[in-house]
Amino acid sequence: MHFLNVSALYLLAFIPIVASLHFLKLRRKRHVVPSVMFWLEAIEDMKANVPFQRIRNFLPLILQLFFLSLAVVTIARPAFRHHSILFGQSVLILENSASMQSTELGKSRFEIAKKRASELINQLDDRGQMMIIDTSSPPHHIHQGYTSDKEELRRAVQGMAPKHTSPDIESAISSATAYGTGANTGIIYIGDEFDGLSDSPQTFHGIAIGAQRESVGIVQLHVSRAPNQPGQFQVLAGLRNFGSEEQEFRVRLDIGGSWYDDERATLRAGESRSIVFPIDDKGFDGTVVSLNLELDDDFALDNRAWAFLHRPTPSRVLLVSDRSSRLLSKMLEAGANIELSKIGTQDYRGAENQDIVIFDGYVPENLPEANAVFLNPVDGLPFMPVARRKAEPVRVIYQDRTHSIMRDVPLIDLTVRESLVVQLPSWGSPLVETVEGTLIWAGENADRKYVVFGFDAFNLEASRFALSIPSTPILMSRCLEWLDVPHTTVQPDVVTVGTPVKIFLTEPEVEDGISVRLPDGSVTDVSSESTPIIFTNTSLVGVYTVFAHDRQVGRFAVNLLESQESGISSPQLEEERVESDPAGTLPADHLQEVDREIWKYTACLGVLLLLIEWWVYHRND
Repeated sequence: MHFLNVSALYLLAFIPIVASLHFLKLRRKRHVVPSVMFWLEAIEDMKANVPFQRIRNFLPLILQLFFLSLAVVTIARPAFRHHSILFGQSVLILENSASMQSTELGKSRFEIAKKRASELINQLDDRGQMMIIDTSSPPHHIHQGYTSDKEELRRAVQGMAPKHTSPDIESAISSATAYGTGANTGIIYIGDEFDGLSDSPQTFHGIAIGAQRESVGIVQLHVSRAPNQPGQFQVLAGLRNFGSEEQEFRVRLDIGGSWYDDERATLRAGESRSIVFPIDDKGFDGTVVSLNLELDDDFALDNRAWAFLHRPTPSRVLLVSDRSSRLLSKMLEAGANIELSKIGTQDYRGAENQDIVIFDGYVPENLPEANAVFLNPVDGLPFMPVARRKAEPVRVIYQDRTHSIMRDVPLIDLTVRESLVVQLPSWGSPLVETVEGTLIWAGENADRKYVVFGFDAFNLEASRFALSIPSTPILMSRCLEWLDVPHTTVQPDVVTVGTPVKIFLTEPEVEDGISVRLPDGSVTDVSSESTPIIFTNTSLVGVYTVFAHDRQVGRFAVNLLESQESGISSPQLEEERVESDPAGTLPADHLQEVDREIWKYTACLGVLLLLIEWWVYHRND
């Protein structure tokens, strides 16, 4: 232990003065009286105050000397030197992602993380400064700028709330690095997700929160019209067991807040499963359908998801082709809500009032302001150059079964005799691939969706794709479904957390005050200066309601559906760069000696001694 204010120890010179007051004789005036009978106690007191006589009660003197010593020590600011990761400037990053709401022994991981953060704040050196940020996307990033005020730092930590989004670790680390003005600025990360931290600074330290927990979650929810039964919807639910034990539970489907159907499910550890619920169309329009997993696991946020049932609206589809492809026409006309029209390439003048345009071996000079399908664009597209034409047979070796277009469409081992070798744009996603490259891909760019077939799909001499029953009709139906333009106020009306939505309102509605009620009951006012209105505050799962001047004009749902957040496994740390215990040992170049003052403890002890001395003094009276 050492003292930060050594000069205050000179005050210890007052100790002899206090002690001498107990030995000095009191000066009294002499008076002559007729009798001393009633003055015996006064005589005894006078004897007791004769200088240098033995003191009969040492306790008050000892207590007073101890109190004076503690007062002087407190003013001298005693402190211990210890190794700490908190020196100079520190940036504390507190993860507030969805997975931090999983429970650990009755408490959420986020509550545990906040407690660890408070413990670190208590260890902050009085000359050090700390900034507190979270892992949500900016601008809601910094909760407290650099300060040495521990009370302000604690308030900032206690005021933080968890989000339902995935952590934006890269952005958090970038902010911490950018705001670090000192050469020895330390970055401390508290959370359960450490992927993406390999490029963090050398002064980075991680504190892992959580252990392996049991979790079953909904990873997919899709509502569509049944392909072969126009009077039915079908709800596809994708489930996965992220834990280490087998789980048996009930999957319940509610419509409009009431029970509709349920099914028992059993999932082994790591197993995934899909469940389909058929729903008879009873004139639903905007009705909420919710999927619920009835089980008690450690992460409840992914046990529920929402979608909507809408009245079918016909899609206007334009087929631009110079050949008579009966197979293609029949597949398009098979859709119950398809209004198909066909023209030749010479007659094409644009795609006004069309929802989807299908170009068969033809690419217009100007792409339409509509979603489109391109079949065998031999000369390429503005966003997709063609490297060459492959005139030799190629076989399908991969298909993306997670994409909604490829669901229940087996095309593995399909052979194509002639195809295009193309270069995908950055926003394109391969759906079907061969040994030579991508055969079918889809993507969205500038609010337009495209599906591109890199071969002559409905030419029987090029492939047997058109005769693949039921794969091809289902694939074309899925394409039209994915490309279809929604006719709702909010588009899309089912998104994952953090995904913005567009709110389309008419002029009278825009003139009114626009607000959105969030799942937690709070209401957010929305600026209506532009149309459509872009709403980005989708950080909570649940159903949102849009109001125009207190009148409901639309709803949309936000679901988690995020495997990364549902898989609440024990976080893994790099031993050489992080620590699991802030009091643990680290390499010497990661630590620095700092002062931890203890004057508050000596001051409290001094007050206690003063109270005891007061009690002893009055007891003796």
